[in-house]
Amino acid sequence: MEQRRDVWRRCLMGEPASVERKRDFFSLYVSGRRDVQDDILKTIKADLPRTFPNVNWVQEHAYDIEILLVMYAAIHKGDSYLQGFNYHMTILYNVFCGSEHAFADTWWCFSKVIGLIRPLIPDFNITWFHWSRQHWTNNLYTRIRKSRPQLHSIIEPHKEEFSALVTCKWFMIWFAQTVPWDDIFELWDILIKTPPQHLLRMYMLITHQILIEVAPTITYRWAHEPTNVLHALLSVHVKGIQRMAAKITL
Repeated sequence: MEQRRDVWRRCLMGEPASVERKRDFFSLYVSGRRDVQDDILKTIKADLPRTFPNVNWVQEHAYDIEILLVMYAAIHKGDSYLQGFNYHMTILYNVFCGSEHAFADTWWCFSKVIGLIRPLIPDFNITWFHWSRQHWTNNLYTRIRKSRPQLHSIIEPHKEEFSALVTCKWFMIWFAQTVPWDDIFELWDILIKTPPQHLLRMYMLITHQILIEVAPTITYRWAHEPTNVLHALLSVHVKGIQRMAAKITL
């Protein structure tokens, strides 16, 4: 775990001198902030029990995660809190929990990740969102048409809706609802080490591998319930991230 902390800290917070400055800033200006609107606090409290509900560690540390989310919303009034932030904060806090500067490092790494996913947040800039979505869509469909032509024919009529939903439901939360808890950290190792300018391509490559993996199941379900193909795709759970990761190259 310590090695992962070091890598995530370096990639998301910078070199040691920068890390120390950020910890000082957190101590002076962030720690203890809870000045958020009541509806924001209620939404955070409502979302946390639904965040990895079968993982005991998450439920045991829900209050700490709530504090971190509230402190972010109190400082970043523009972002405040959006559903999905709970997954990012939970995964990051799990990595840094137990270390000396767990709150500060988690908060700063979370802030960096939100900056990386901001183009994928529709409410932030709808033009940016649609550009980002269209940027990866054509490449993905070209790959799927070659690798899984039957699945491509199933998705094609829903192309626009599918790409918008995948951007929000998979990319924006870094596949947190698609990959099991025990595997998500290895996937995030890849995403965190990916240069920001290549993240959209990495999202697309991961999605391609997921679709290859689940193609037989989706094709079978479509044959019996053709109207539920999007729900079936977005609700898949994929195991074996190590095997998939070995096939992904930028």
